[in-house]
Parts: sequence; structure tokens; C-alpha cells
Amino acid sequence: MTLFNKSKKKSEKADNAVADSRNQTHEMPAAATKDNTHRTIAVATYESLFPETMVSYTIEMALRMGCGIIAVNCANLTHDITEFFSNAHDVAFDEFKKNSDRNVEDFRTKAIEQGLDFSHMVHFSNIDNAIDAAVKEYGKPEFIITENPAGMAKAKTGSSGPAGSHKDIHILLVDDNPNFLRAVADRIRLQGYEPLTALNGRDALDILETKTVHLAIIDQRLPDMDGLDLIARAKEMDSTLPSSLLTGHGDAKLKEATEALESLYFEKEDMGSFWGFFRKFLSSLGSADEKKPVIAQTFCVYAIE
Repeated sequence: MTLFNKSKKKSEKADNAVADSRNQTHEMPAAATKDNTHRTIAVATYESLFPETMVSYTIEMALRMGCGIIAVNCANLTHDITEFFSNAHDVAFDEFKKNSDRNVEDFRTKAIEQGLDFSHMVHFSNIDNAIDAAVKEYGKPEFIITENPAGMAKAKTGSSGPAGSHKDIHILLVDDNPNFLRAVADRIRLQGYEPLTALNGRDALDILETKTVHLAIIDQRLPDMDGLDLIARAKEMDSTLPSSLLTGHGDAKLKEATEALESLYFEKEDMGSFWGFFRKFLSSLGSADEKKPVIAQTFCVYAIE
């Protein structure tokens, strides 16, 4: 049985070539001598910070199964995403790597305190390719744990696929640049949520009139109206709609105007802050009303044959 689905789109091959040229797979010292025959659990996330619940779950499972831990931070930072930053590609890569190295220390400490072997990798690709790199470095793991319900192949024995997809959560993305729009939408979709996309304000308003939207992420410069105008009109339709302005042309005055509309403000050159907000927003959704269904913290666990 193959570990991962090896079929790749041609565009993904090109992205992988870019990632390989910049890939900074980073292995940190483990608590004990690493041996490719040693039983391990690989745990992967698309963020630079492992959730506390994921850390606890992985450590408990590693103790129960007698396995070491390989923690993998993945960042699918393709050219489509980073080309829109005013800073160079290297800044985005370096920021993610530094944040991952810093954030993993709490995970490492807790694992070592339990007597577990612990290794860490940062890999600039999707989860499939990142775990593939971990396999080459450490050998095939006994189990793979990921919070991402869509980024893994069907590797679990007897399973039709990972559970935990949140297709009932709709994220509205509005940007007149189709490449940037697609890149952000793809990342949201990889995390199991359903993006609704619009290239202009009119299409965005049509979506808001016909769909239940849980979060609107809006660019400032649109062909038919500016982002602040769209946010104001969206809040006229639903005063409780959470929204954020994500712009590549920001300044202090625009930030102030955005916050006056009770909307959050992010700049495209600091996507790390935006993704941090996005993660916290989704995890905070409650069941207070129909627009805020419960999102359970679920992990996909794959047993490898």
C-alpha cells in the first residue's frame, strides 16, 4: 500500500520545484540518538504553531504506542502567494522557519520530559511532500497525525478518507487578482473549509445575498468599489458578519478607517499575522446561533502499513 497519493498536477510540480530550490528542511536535535528503525509518529500542521490539544494528543499516543515523535511544520509558500508581498520571498520563508523553531520548543520540552525522542522539521510544501521528506530522513512512521482533513492521501487502513471537513463554514474572499485569490482559497480549502470567491464587489454582494457567510476577507482595491465600501454594505446586510480588510496598499489612515467599521486590518506583506487570526477565528466559532456552528477539534490519524 502506498503511503501517499503520488499523482500531482503539472502546476504543483512547478510549485514543488520552487519550494525545493528554497526548501529549508530543518531538523533539530532529538532527545536521543535517532535510528531509522525506531518506531515513530509523524505529526504535521500547516501552521507555525502546534495547537495545545494536538500536542497533548500526540504525546499521549506516543507514550501509549511506544513511539518517538517527528513534528513537521509545513508551509505551502508557493510563488502565487509570495509574489504579492512587498518583501522578498526569503522574508516569508525565514519568518515561518523562525516562528516554527521558536514555537516548537514547548512541544519538545513536554515530549522530552516524558522520555520521548523528539525531532523537528520545517518543510516548504504540502503535508504529503513534507511527510515524504520525513520518511526519507527517519524512515516510515507507524502513524501520521494531522489536523488537516484534506491534505493527506487515504492512508488509513479501512478508511474511505479523513473525517472532519467543515464544508458548512463559508469564508468569502474578495480580491481582483485571480492568482492571489486562488492561492489563498487553496490554502483555506486544504484546511477543510469552503471558500467563496469574488473578483469584484458586485459578485461579493450577490454571494452575501444568497449564502450564509461566516467571515468576509476583502481587498481594498476592487474594480467597482473599494473594500471599505464593500465592508460597510456587507454589514448593512448582516451587522454581525465578521470581516477583515487584507490589502497590499495599506497605511495608518486606512487601518483607522477599517477599525472604525469594526473590521480587522491586515497587510499582504504580513500574511503570518493574517493566518494567525484566521486560525484563532475558526477555533473560536461557537454554537450560539445558526451562523456559528460548533467546530470540534479533530485530528486525522493514519496507520501506515
